[in-house]
This record gives sequence, C-alpha cells and structure tokens, in this order.
Amino acid sequence: MLHIAFHTDSRYTRFCGVAMVSLMRHNRGEAITFHILGDRLTKADTEALTILTENHSQRICFYPLEKATAQGLAAPLTADRCRCLLAEMLPPSIDRVVCLDCDVLVLQPLKPLWDTDLKGKALAAVPQYGDTTAHCRRLGYPATDGYFNAGVLLVNLQYWRLHHVAKACTDLYGREPGRFSLCDSDLLNAVLHDVWTKVPLKWNVQEDCYRHTPATDTDAGRRRMATLTHPAILHFSGQKPWDYASQHPLRHLFYDYQQFTPWVGKHPLRCPWQALQRCVSLLPFSLGLRKSPYTTLPAEGVAGRP
Repeated sequence: MLHIAFHTDSRYTRFCGVAMVSLMRHNRGEAITFHILGDRLTKADTEALTILTENHSQRICFYPLEKATAQGLAAPLTADRCRCLLAEMLPPSIDRVVCLDCDVLVLQPLKPLWDTDLKGKALAAVPQYGDTTAHCRRLGYPATDGYFNAGVLLVNLQYWRLHHVAKACTDLYGREPGRFSLCDSDLLNAVLHDVWTKVPLKWNVQEDCYRHTPATDTDAGRRRMATLTHPAILHFSGQKPWDYASQHPLRHLFYDYQQFTPWVGKHPLRCPWQALQRCVSLLPFSLGLRKSPYTTLPAEGVAGRP
C-alpha cells in the first residue's frame, strides 16, 4: 500500500486532481490511499477528488485543517505550514507517507522511492536546486547540511512521532514567526536539517533545473539531460503550466493529464484576454529579441505522456 499526502484548498483542487491522476496512471499495479489535508474544501471539491480516486479503484481520506485547529494541533501554525503536522493528523498505523505538492506530475512508478531506506532518518528528499547557502545561514545551521525541497518528501512518520517533530515546528514558529519565509519548507529544514537523506534528482525535477542546459558531450551531462527529459516526478516549482505566460518545456504534460479529470478543456488560453497577453509577453522571444530562459529538450523521446 502506497500512502500519498497532499495539502490543498479550493483554489488548488483542480491541480491536486491532475497530480493524483498522473500518479494513479503510472502506478496501476499498486494499492494507493490518498490523504488530503484540506483547508476549507467545499463539498464539490471532496466529491470531485473522491470520484477521481474511485474511478481508479483507489482510496481517499480527508483531514480538515479546521478540525486540527480546533484540537489545538495547528496553533500557532498557519495552513501553509500544515505538513509539519503529518504525523499528528495521519493514523498511527501508517509509518511512512509520500507528501507531494499539488504542482507536480508523477510520471514513473513510485515504488523505488517508497522503498528508500529511512533507518534513523526523518525523511528523504531532493536538495533544493541551486546554491542554498543563504537559506541555511538564515535558518542558523551549517550549509554542509544542505536544504531540501519540500515539494516531494518521503516522510518517516515513526521518527516524527518519536521525536515530536510537530511540536518542535510549532514551538519554533511560535517563537520566531517572521523568520520562516518559505512556509513549512523553512520550518522542516530548520528542525530536520541533519537527519534527512538525499534521493536522486529525478524524484523532484524542479523548474530551475530546466533553466540551465547541461553539457551533453559528457556522461554527466547526458545523464542530466535524460533526467530532464524523463523525470520521475516533475515539479512546476516556479511558473505554473496553467499560467498564460508559461514557457516550461514540459507544460503540455499538465493538460495531457487534465483531460482525465472533471476539468478537461480548462485552459487559460480559452480566455481571449489571456491569449492576447500570452502573445504580447512572448513576442520578444518569437522575434528573436530575447532568448528563452529554458533548456531546449530533444524533440524525440520525452516521457511521461498518459
């Protein structure tokens, strides 16, 4: 059984649904339970996600954040820091969970990530792309510990319960709320910076990875291009594919999976005003006056289609 957690609200229900569909279509042989940490979801939201899950013969459970707040679990955390509460909100019978942002697509089987050895570790994650020295300095720990991207986490819930991670996060946030600018990502890194294990980049290929073209004449460069072309989990961590001006080279994949959801056909360019805005914003690139900030991927062999 794979246990998968998302945090969403009504604004992100559609994107959560697309991520879920991508995961289910690439993990057909697995039993999956989705755990949705919902921030004031409507009945329509829960019904749409439930139907999606049942159509693939999988299970879904909802955990209203307002209920957690009433129980005192979330105080003084705000809704965008609720991942810190995973071990408190999920049933004690679950010892690990893959926690995903809603702006991801799962394009390969998750079992290899799920089977990562977590002995003595709080979680497994991919490092934040780029130089994270400033983040580490701001949070007050050695840069050698690194900073993980919290968009994809394999969480050791047993460790979190044993070491009271939720309380550590709430206490830290209560003392210095203005210090943690990157939501629960900052809090989790501050508390767990020395007890996490790295997994390969393919498990969280962030947007910035596509802004730097690898030197494909080397073995390392060819491996990196293969990861960009065939990500296991694609993370739209910056500009989203549903933004009218998105130039992400794999943005089309989001709409490939959206066609299997109740939101089929929904696209920003169906709005004439946004279509015009896209034309204007991309005109300098079309005329060759500006160069696209993104890597050009090989025309053949891009993986991940449904």
